[in-house]
Parts: sequence; C-alpha cells; structure tokens
Amino acid sequence: MSASAKLVGHEELGRFIADILVKHGARAHDATIVAEGLVWANLRGGDGHGVSRLPRYVRLLAAGEIDAKAQPRLVHDRGATLMIDGEHGFGPVAVMEGAARAVERAKQTGICFALIRHTTHTGAIGRYAQWIAGRGCAALLMGAGPTLMAYHGARVASMATSPIAIAVPSSNGLIALDMSSSTISNGKILQARSTGAALPEGTVLTAAGEPTTDAKQAETLLPLGGPKGSGLAFMFEMLASVLAAAPIQEPALGPKKRTRHTANTAMLVIDIETFRPLVDFQTDAGALAAVVKALPRRAGFDEILLPGERGSHTEAARIKTGIPIPAKLWEELAAMAKADGVRMPSTRDAAS
Repeated sequence: MSASAKLVGHEELGRFIADILVKHGARAHDATIVAEGLVWANLRGGDGHGVSRLPRYVRLLAAGEIDAKAQPRLVHDRGATLMIDGEHGFGPVAVMEGAARAVERAKQTGICFALIRHTTHTGAIGRYAQWIAGRGCAALLMGAGPTLMAYHGARVASMATSPIAIAVPSSNGLIALDMSSSTISNGKILQARSTGAALPEGTVLTAAGEPTTDAKQAETLLPLGGPKGSGLAFMFEMLASVLAAAPIQEPALGPKKRTRHTANTAMLVIDIETFRPLVDFQTDAGALAAVVKALPRRAGFDEILLPGERGSHTEAARIKTGIPIPAKLWEELAAMAKADGVRMPSTRDAAS
C-alpha cells in the first residue's frame, strides 16, 4: 500500500458511497445496494470496480445516463424463464432483483434462466454469482456492456469486456470464478491512471491502434487469448443482449453510432437440491477442491489457489485492516464530499 493511501473500514466506505448517491437523487434502498456492490469489489481486491467508480456514477447521473428514479420492471415470466427491464436505472439494483427472483424460481422449477436488460454499469458480476451460490444454487452469469475491447484482429473497440462468473457452494465455503473476456479490466486501467502505474504489455491499444503500457494513452482493451476472448464476448452479446431484444454492439458500431451507456446480464441459476442433496454436492465439491490444492506445486508457487480464493484472502485481510484508497482518489472523493455536504469516511491507522 502506498504511504499516502488512506485506510477506510468497509462499513464507513459503504455509508459514504450511499450518502453521495442519495445526494444525487438515488433512493436510499437503491443507494445501499449500489454501495454494497462497490464495497464488495474493494474488499476482494477488485479496486477498479470499487469506490473508484463513484465519480463516474455521479457523472452518469448528472448526464441522465443513469435514471435514479427508475425501477426494474418484470416484462417476461414463464416459469423457468424471466426477463427484467432495468429501465436504465442502477445496474446493481436490477441485477440483484433478477438474482433474487431467479433463485426463488429455481427453488420451484429446478432451474431458471433470467435476462436483465437496459441497465447501467452492474459492477463485478462475481458478487451476484456468489450471492446466488450462498443460497444453495449453482450460478452462471454472462455480462454485456459498452464497447471497450477490440475484436481479435481489429484495431478499434468493437466488443465489450464481457465478463463471466460461475459460483457453487462447497463444504469449505463458496467457490467462485469471476473473469472478463479481456486481458485486463477497464477498472484496472482507470486505477492505473489514478496511481500512475504502467499497464502490462499486450493488454491495450492506443486510439491509433498501437500497443502501449501507458494507462493515459490506453483506449482499447485486447481480448484474452485472442480469438478465444473476443469469441466469448461475441457470444455473450448474443445471449445477454440480442436474445433480450436489447443489442448493444451493433447499434454502437453500425450507422446509429449509439453512445448511451447500457448493459445486459444473462443469468442461469440451478437449484442443486433438484439434482442431488445439497450437502452431498458440497462434500464432493470440497473434496475436489482439497485434491487440487494438494497437488505438487511448480517452483515459485507458494499455494495453489482455487477460483475466487485470492479475493477471499484479500477480503479477510481488508475487513481487519481496512480498504486502501489511493491519494488521488481520496482527493477526488473529498471534493465530492465538500460539494455535496457529505461527511468523509473516517480513516484507520495503518497499524490497526
């Protein structure tokens, strides 16, 4: 952690985020859901999806890109399938409602496929997958969003960084994969711009389509595994956007040149008890995890990590010591707090 960074407790940070959003027109209930999602990302080390997004959310609210008064609307309900329209409100509010409905429906029918369309930024989708798995279900989520990543072979932004999240319960806690289809997340670029850190080679292109490691020049992300990453993003756009009658990429890339910030999520929820006793699934999942963690390690590896385990380690540490906020971001948050008359989060001592 940088010596100039501030350490903030997760509850204080959540309070601050919610207070700012309420000042900009959000309902208290919605602000709390959004704040919980941002703090969840910070706790697990996904700082690019954490409080660093708050200034951007405020700008989207001011521009009318996020409708603070929108409420998710159920537009399709046929038992094992449902679709929710977010009406361009807060993404986390619509997706959490979709997750809750999908879990309830899966408990009745065994499985539920849900589409959540016309949202804004939804944050780290691993949050929703983990929430679903915590209720005795297996979850698979696919996201689609703004055009930020180059399709393999293209030198311009032509796909979203479309993430995928898969989570299951086990006898030793939740196992959750959360990854984007790009080599690096857009959040990490924003974070690097704030800290001045260089980006890894082979992850981004400039506006002219040239490789760079300078976050300030980064314009287009590259797909993970070349055609594999862009292929996943392309198919996620089919399943999360085109299927939901809410395409994103074609209107953005084609003659319409639509620029409005929008996102969609496809969600498959499976009730484990429908197929076998939950405790037996958890036991077998835990046994597989134990076998993998006990595998002989290559040189340079202190531990074999399961999906989501690094984030869990970080979460445990940050709950105890606090979430680090870089100096530049802290100054930006302080300016927002002053302008809105909101109390800044109290800080912790680095030794606490």
